[in-house]
Amino acid sequence: MNTLTWKDFQTNLELYPELHLNFEYGENQTIFPNYHITEFKLAKIQSVDCGGKSDSWTEMILQVLEPTIEKDTESMTLSKVNSIVKKVTNVMEIPSNAILRVEFGNEQLAMRQYFVSEMVPGKNSLLFKLKNGKTECKASASCGLPKDVINFPKLEKSSSACCTPNQKENTNEKVGCC
Repeated sequence: MNTLTWKDFQTNLELYPELHLNFEYGENQTIFPNYHITEFKLAKIQSVDCGGKSDSWTEMILQVLEPTIEKDTESMTLSKVNSIVKKVTNVMEIPSNAILRVEFGNEQLAMRQYFVSEMVPGKNSLLFKLKNGKTECKASASCGLPKDVINFPKLEKSSSACCTPNQKENTNEKVGCC
C-alpha cells in the first residue's frame, strides 16, 4: 500500500490552498465536514521483528475530532490546514519522509490510526482515503509464513532454542519465530 508522507502532505497544502480537505474512512463513510484538527503527534518508532532484524521510521499523526452533530458547512480549506501546520512546524522539526497517519474515532467507531492510502482531487476538495493497516510478519521468509497471512496458524509447542526457557544468554544462534 502506498502511503502519504509529510512532504507529500505539505506539497498539496501549498499547491491547492483553495481546496477543502475531506476524509473518507470507509465506503461512503466520511468524517463530518465540521471536524476539528486537535493535535499533531510525532512518533519515532524503533522495532525488532521476530527474525531479529531492527527497523526504524517516523510517523506524523494528525488527530481529527468529529463533533457528535454534523453541521451543514464546508470543511477546512487546505490554506487553513496549512496555517495550522505552520504553527506545528514552528514548534517541532518533522522529517519530510515521516509517514502521515490520521487518528480518528466517533460514536460508532473506536479511535484508531489510519494510513492515507489515496488522495483524490475533486472540483472543490481533496479527499484523503483512509485505510486501516494490517498486521504482517516482516520476517516471513525466516518464519515460514506466507506474506499475505490473514489468520495466523495455530502455534505448536516449539523446541527451538529461542523459545526454550533455559536458553543461554549469550548464544550466537539465529533468531526465528517461536
